[in-house]
Amino acid sequence: MRARNSARFGRVGVLRSPKVRDALLWAVLGLPVWWAVATSHQGRFAWWECVIGLAVVAGALALRRRRPSWAVFVALAAWALATVARSAPTEVGLVAMLPLAVATSYSAGVRVSEAHQAVAGFAWTTAGVSALVAAATRDDGAVLVAVIGIAFLGTVPWLVGRHRRQYRDLVWAGWERAEQLEREQRIIAEQARLRERTRIAGDMHDLLGHELSLVALRIGGLEVAPDLDSRHREVAGEARAAVTSAAQRLREVVEMLREEPPPLTPGGSVRELVERAETSGMRIHLAESGEPADTTSMRQRAVCRVAQEALTNAAKHAPGAEVSVRVEHEPGETRVLVANPATGEGGGGGGYGLVALAERVRLAGGEFHAGERGGEFTVHARIPQEAQQIAPAPEGSESAARLAAAQRKVRSSRTVAIAVATGCVVGLATVSGAIAVYDAVTSVLSPADYQRLRPGQSWADVEPYLPSRTRIDDPPRRDPPRPPGAECLYYSTHHNPFDERRLELYRLCFRADVLVGKDFIAGR
Repeated sequence: MRARNSARFGRVGVLRSPKVRDALLWAVLGLPVWWAVATSHQGRFAWWECVIGLAVVAGALALRRRRPSWAVFVALAAWALATVARSAPTEVGLVAMLPLAVATSYSAGVRVSEAHQAVAGFAWTTAGVSALVAAATRDDGAVLVAVIGIAFLGTVPWLVGRHRRQYRDLVWAGWERAEQLEREQRIIAEQARLRERTRIAGDMHDLLGHELSLVALRIGGLEVAPDLDSRHREVAGEARAAVTSAAQRLREVVEMLREEPPPLTPGGSVRELVERAETSGMRIHLAESGEPADTTSMRQRAVCRVAQEALTNAAKHAPGAEVSVRVEHEPGETRVLVANPATGEGGGGGGYGLVALAERVRLAGGEFHAGERGGEFTVHARIPQEAQQIAPAPEGSESAARLAAAQRKVRSSRTVAIAVATGCVVGLATVSGAIAVYDAVTSVLSPADYQRLRPGQSWADVEPYLPSRTRIDDPPRRDPPRPPGAECLYYSTHHNPFDERRLELYRLCFRADVLVGKDFIAGR
């Protein structure tokens, strides 16, 4: 069993290798290129076109991770040239390079995170591919087909890939949210244990401390009793000293169990905190202006508490670094700013002291901010001198906010993808219809003019009756036999390209600038 599992995991590890995945993807995307050579279609690839096509597939796949925009350019350029630049019918080139264009655009949507980068990439891709097609064909119609293809094959798969990326981010945010909830549950359980320990410590202090005090008092009475000899009074004194020492040790143990910082002394100031911290070896630059309105108020104690917690964090996370403390006492409020280099050194904590500190400042009616900015970790608090409306407690957590943002992005990307895909389809249909109408309208040879033309007329005699454009360039499949050595032109018979007669054509064949044949080609 273990051997089979090892073999299975080994195969999975091989499939996860980027090189193996690229090789498999190259084989899959190269199949249409091989088909373009093996097919019996009239426009099949030559062997050298197949080699170039396979090389293009390999190059696009090599670029898709580090240079996704270049991969899209290579794939769309290959698709456009294979579709509109070849003299053969376009179906083979369209099928051969279509999967590569879709795959690279989708991959770019997954990997390019910023929308403006994608817009810039598609802009220069469209310009570059259009220039290549224009240089290769010198045909405005071919350039238009290339632009439409880029808009559809580039935009829609990219939006699908972007939706996939944001859905993956949503899944990650969901797992982060679940982990955050688990951590919060553990924190709540730990807080409950700590509260219970605090209550136990209080019970020990209240019960045992009181009893020990009574015992010490009774022993003290024995120590001064006049009817005891000196030896018994000495023993009683030793017992009283032992009980007093036990009560002191009990008080110390209770303080340790409570796991709370020593309380601030009434009337304490930030300057006294800084002086005590400097005596322990910290380097602090204090800048204090103004005078507090009341040094014994709860709001002044909150100011000192902000400074105390910030200095404690600086000692933990930036040992040896200089800490800047600025306190500004103004008539209506006091501002505290403590900054230290964000060195990332020192022991880490859970950050719960800052959470408690933010709650204390909020209850005082002030504002509190803590975080890294410009290479420094700053703690900033604004505490009013008089009571103000208390800000509501923050709801939710950072992981919940990230999850909600990811959900919004997924919904937005899905809506945009559907809207753009629909817009591309509608736009493509509209443009195609407009092109069809334009081709039909500008290539109509009226029946009356067709009847005026006679074989044997010169080009100069025929040209005044001809429209400015031909309906098609290549002969249709139902084309009748041509006169030997003649070149033929094809014109529309009417202006409506959508009715049942849309495939009808007039054919005029010329040899040495002389009309040698005229034919009507039915639509069926």
